[in-house]
Amino acid sequence: MLGLALAASACFRSIPENELPSEPIAFVRQAASEGIMSIDQFRDALSLEGPDYDADAKKSKLRTSLALLSPQTGEITTVPDSGVGTLPFDWSTDGARLLIGRADPVTGAIRLWTWNRLTNAWVAVSRNRIGMGAGIADGPIRAAWHGQTKLPDGKPAGAIWINTDDDGDVLLPGTTGCWQPDVSPDGRTVVYARQEGKSKLDSTVMLYTLGGESRPITRGSHPRFSRDGRLIVFQRDLSSGNSDIWIMHADGGAKRQITHTDDIEEFPSLSPDARYVVYASVRGDVKESHLFIARVSDGVEQEVTHAGQASRPVW
Repeated sequence: MLGLALAASACFRSIPENELPSEPIAFVRQAASEGIMSIDQFRDALSLEGPDYDADAKKSKLRTSLALLSPQTGEITTVPDSGVGTLPFDWSTDGARLLIGRADPVTGAIRLWTWNRLTNAWVAVSRNRIGMGAGIADGPIRAAWHGQTKLPDGKPAGAIWINTDDDGDVLLPGTTGCWQPDVSPDGRTVVYARQEGKSKLDSTVMLYTLGGESRPITRGSHPRFSRDGRLIVFQRDLSSGNSDIWIMHADGGAKRQITHTDDIEEFPSLSPDARYVVYASVRGDVKESHLFIARVSDGVEQEVTHAGQASRPVW
């Protein structure tokens, strides 16, 4: 009981801004000046097609934009030329390139691009339709993403794809109905979520390594590697309706809960030094989604966006 009380009280203390890493956090923003949409509308705008999406379905992204947050100063800037409804997925290991889901202006389908924050250069990564989640790496696996495949009856479904120098685009066996992939920085391992049935509360984090087979490592969703590949942060949903942020070693060991609240915390992403985790949350009676940063070592938390709505952070 004492441990839980300490964890809960930690959430109300703050982190000095000068202790935070300087690297920017990419996130989806809906500015207060544009008129705040409801939280349901905002979550709808954040959603891409699920694992069993219709290839012809299109989803309006309303008035969301792709933004960068400076953790130390709180300054927010918009990613130039990113367009409405663009979603961030992953940073390159050196922090220069941001992997982005960008809507095709003709078809509305989401395609993978990288944006270089140093040169403002845009480069197309994949012509394939992208769904929930993607990651990039410098290694045998260059990219992993949630994309489309077909069921035996011909109906479209979602699955995990990888791109390698040797084989090009390859569908990972046994991943139909899986989503939210990320790839380790060395390009040898892919982590992803497998939904059990149709309930998001029944979700398993899976691990695939080149030359091996996928295996389950814990219950949860939205897994993301740290920049050095040693850790995985993930979200665990509870039957009570809330969710917390957890962390574990990249092999699935040493699992530990970071946040202990009665609210929903989602879309976790570790800081480049893996000392902090950023996530989105809707707190109490305020029906707006904001970004929070927690210190991994003790769960001390700091709210870092305050106006408008913010979600899907990538650090």
